[in-house]
Amino acid sequence: MNQSTTEPAAATETLAEVPEHVLRGLPEEVRLFPSAVDKTRIGVWATKPILKGKKFGPFVGDKKKRSQVKNNVYMWEVYYPNLGWMCIDATDPEKGNWLRYVNWACSGEEQNLFPLEINRAIYYKTLKPIAPGEELLVWYNGEDNPEIAAAIEEERASARSKRSSPKSRKATASAWRPDALHQWPRTSPGSIGRSKLRLQPSSRDHSSKSRRSACSLTAPEVTWNQ
Repeated sequence: MNQSTTEPAAATETLAEVPEHVLRGLPEEVRLFPSAVDKTRIGVWATKPILKGKKFGPFVGDKKKRSQVKNNVYMWEVYYPNLGWMCIDATDPEKGNWLRYVNWACSGEEQNLFPLEINRAIYYKTLKPIAPGEELLVWYNGEDNPEIAAAIEEERASARSKRSSPKSRKATASAWRPDALHQWPRTSPGSIGRSKLRLQPSSRDHSSKSRRSACSLTAPEVTWNQ
């Protein structure tokens, strides 16, 4: 390895750079402060207790082909039946929402959020109760985690129940037109967690070295509203 080779330092985000629409869209339970797991980034912190099972989203960004993405730090890839893999890219803060600022946990054990794909959109759901003063951290370990698998199945059951309700069937029947049949997805609508979520950001490459350096940081000193 060439010891003289260095990677360009990442620009440090500041609260002053956060767009107004992001601040206005923050849920009442959270605020933005410097992250404890990545010193170059803003993080999302709980200011009130957040119960297990709380769902936030969807993650907002530009829909692009992978070849159009220049920075892979702030994006998800979702599979669309008619388009293939598309990136939901929130590199530009003006195009994203507050979920853009949720950082990656140092390990699956430290996560308190997990991603959930619902109807081709990404949501974050709390895996455990989050206390005031804790940073919201996401990790993707899929359905091999029993708790996440159970939560995904719960969402699927809820979606099936909604689709099978008399009101939903009536709305579907009234909206159906023979000439629109080709517009229907090739997979069943209302898919929950079925897309192969692909995470491509460079900050999500958690080697043991990167985990140690990231987790050595300390949380900012903040007075939390009770």
